[in-house]
Amino acid sequence: MKSSMTGKQKFILLAIPITGITLCCCLLFGWAFVDTTLRQYGVLPTWTPSPTSSPTATPTFAPTKTPSPSATATETPTASPTATEIPSATPIVPTSTPGPTDTPTSVPTPEATPTPERVAAPVVDVVDGDTIKVEVDGKLYTIRYIGIDCPETRHPDRPVEWMGPEATEANRQLVGGQTVYLEKDVSETDRYGRLLRYVFLADGTFVNAELVRLGYAQVSTYPPDVRYQSLFLEMQQEAREAARGLWGPTPVPELTPSPVPPPPSSPTPPPATQPSASVCDCSGNIYNCSDFSTHAAAQSCYEYCLSLGVGDIHRLDGDNDGIACESLP
Repeated sequence: MKSSMTGKQKFILLAIPITGITLCCCLLFGWAFVDTTLRQYGVLPTWTPSPTSSPTATPTFAPTKTPSPSATATETPTASPTATEIPSATPIVPTSTPGPTDTPTSVPTPEATPTPERVAAPVVDVVDGDTIKVEVDGKLYTIRYIGIDCPETRHPDRPVEWMGPEATEANRQLVGGQTVYLEKDVSETDRYGRLLRYVFLADGTFVNAELVRLGYAQVSTYPPDVRYQSLFLEMQQEAREAARGLWGPTPVPELTPSPVPPPPSSPTPPPATQPSASVCDCSGNIYNCSDFSTHAAAQSCYEYCLSLGVGDIHRLDGDNDGIACESLP
């Protein structure tokens, strides 16, 4: 019987199986290539664990035949390779230790603001509330506290002022028999040749400020020596609010002495320097230089209070030269 298939049909019949075989081969080789590539780059797990599975089968036979320790020795090497993978994580540790970042926490930056130099000196004598005598390098120096003023007790032209002895005793309690530490501001001495200094104790007590805080001194600063002026003003405000010392109740002087009639032969006129009782109020520290319009008015009040025995209670003579409110006209 003669075949009825044409050449074209025969070609198609042959091409179909050949094409299928070719596609299968391409798929197999392609998958093998893709699998190898993915495992090479770590996308898929490698086949290295397969050798480890074979040694795991051998220990099952070893205990059944000979429980000798040689079999156990053969198993230990298989476990060691698994432990060798642990060092692979150790290289990460150095990267997570930014130790050098902690080194910049060296705190020598405050040293950029040096503290003023202070000289140690033993106290030889306490003169009054704001003056002492010390010894430095075998020499005796008189020290006047900077920025404060205490009532007078040894002024040659004035009587002992109110709170003067108390201020001297407070100063003695602070520095008497102590070694003090002297700090200079700008000026070296005052016009009397006394060294101008801030005075500190070994425990850090600032003597100038402490006398103001206790109410035994008031602020009296003269430029350019104003380093601690703001601190002194704070201490004075505290003493004023607490009514300590100079800011407490002031004793009222006796204004009615017993009348002693002068002899008729020689009447004594009133002293020219003693103003009338209506000049100002000397019962407490209630005036400043700004309360007077002229120097003469301030001087009259100043002299009047001196005549009553209360001293310069209004602190109108800041430099203790007997002239009140020198800045007024």
